[in-house]
Amino acid sequence: MSGLIIFPIFIVYVGVGVLILNFILKLFKKQIAKVWIILIVVVFPFWDVIAGYGILGIIKLTAKPTIYEYPQRDEDGRIESVGESLTRGFVSTETLSDSQRLNNFKKKFNNKISDFIEFNSDVYDEDNKRLIVKINFKQNDKPYEIIEQSQARYIGKFITDVEDTTFLGFGIDKSIVEIHDTKENKIIAIAPTIGVSTNLYMEWVRQKIFFLVSSGGGRAMIYIDSIVTAQELRKELFTDIKGIR
Repeated sequence: MSGLIIFPIFIVYVGVGVLILNFILKLFKKQIAKVWIILIVVVFPFWDVIAGYGILGIIKLTAKPTIYEYPQRDEDGRIESVGESLTRGFVSTETLSDSQRLNNFKKKFNNKISDFIEFNSDVYDEDNKRLIVKINFKQNDKPYEIIEQSQARYIGKFITDVEDTTFLGFGIDKSIVEIHDTKENKIIAIAPTIGVSTNLYMEWVRQKIFFLVSSGGGRAMIYIDSIVTAQELRKELFTDIKGIR
């Protein structure tokens, strides 16, 4: 919604809100400095967002990734293989079909990966599912393969809605990213993503009265950012490998 529309509505709200609050204070024979009255009226539509960020700040003190063990490396310091769930971007068929470009791309990982690394490809199957490109580093293997399922030793899994709780009346949503060692069949690390929900009634006020709605399908324009620790975890586990997201 354009600020040209939102701003006048908000100005009208502040004016009316100040008058109403003044009337209520006089009714109960209370006095507050005008600056505080204006501040209360201005902040009121966003009190839950402000409080939510405060709660998130408290949670952030303990929301840290947990590492049970680091990826195993060979005597040359290389990791066996990394799946497409941990890599960033995709490798195009244009790059794959050009041996020089593919070799230049592989040089980024030659001293970091011993067997192969996976990326999303720009190839889709008949069900419109994106396929995976497996880039091999062993000399006897094909330079690359297009596969349907990850074959890597280390992969990431995003687990949603792990825990839904409340804190001071605010909804707390928790999801986690798990880093799996598929060879040993175990989880080697986890990273939480934690979000705080805004008040539904205040969300209604912001959307229906102030029209604070983004152009993206009616999504709220004002919301509370989540704590995301997955990137911090990936950097810690795969710190020397470019392309890990």
